[in-house]
Amino acid sequence: MTIGTAILTRVDVPVARVLGDTAFHARHPGLATAARRASLATETIDMLAGGTIYAIARMRKDDGTADVAFHTTESVLLPAMFIQVVRGALGRARPYVIDDAGEKRDADPYDFKPLHGFTSFNYRSFPSMHAMASLAVATALTQEMRQRDTPHREVISPVLYAAAALPPLARMYLDEHWTSDIVMGAFLGVYAGQKVVGYSHEHPDNRLDRTFLGRRMNIGLIGDGRGLSFFVSPD
Repeated sequence: MTIGTAILTRVDVPVARVLGDTAFHARHPGLATAARRASLATETIDMLAGGTIYAIARMRKDDGTADVAFHTTESVLLPAMFIQVVRGALGRARPYVIDDAGEKRDADPYDFKPLHGFTSFNYRSFPSMHAMASLAVATALTQEMRQRDTPHREVISPVLYAAAALPPLARMYLDEHWTSDIVMGAFLGVYAGQKVVGYSHEHPDNRLDRTFLGRRMNIGLIGDGRGLSFFVSPD
């Protein structure tokens, strides 16, 4: 996959020029607005949504939903930590860079400043976190449906992947990522979604599942003659 991504760098500039055509953007302002909205679907939003669904499902004792939400969130979290380190260390320039004078300039897809990605947003391009997160969610949900033999998954899965393609495409349209950034991010997302769900169901007694999907604890407040008291008890 690394070799394939390297080959794709040959089309990074032509694709960026087509998608970043300012005249086209000016003629179609609605597309830029839609792209900005689609790009709001970040890895943070995905993890917050998954974590919230997981917590609610646990409180409602809906183990199936909790399982799906936890594995989907895990599929985003693990590669997100990996990507933060990789793109910080590589320091690849985005298709545009804001220089010290505050001017926007076109960048070179082979412009790497090692370790610069840890301190500069301009050099945090490869791989794409948006692509990873979107594809990880779509893949994890697809794999969970396969594990459960969910009806109509042949229709639902393509819809999930089509929706997952929107945020990374939006990032390219907004001139935030090269094509090769998106491809590598998408590969990592698909890989993580498949491996996390597959491993979790093949090894249901793994430590993470035992901790977060095992025995449930009841937590709350109880009132008596002495006032309110906090309690924690196993289900």
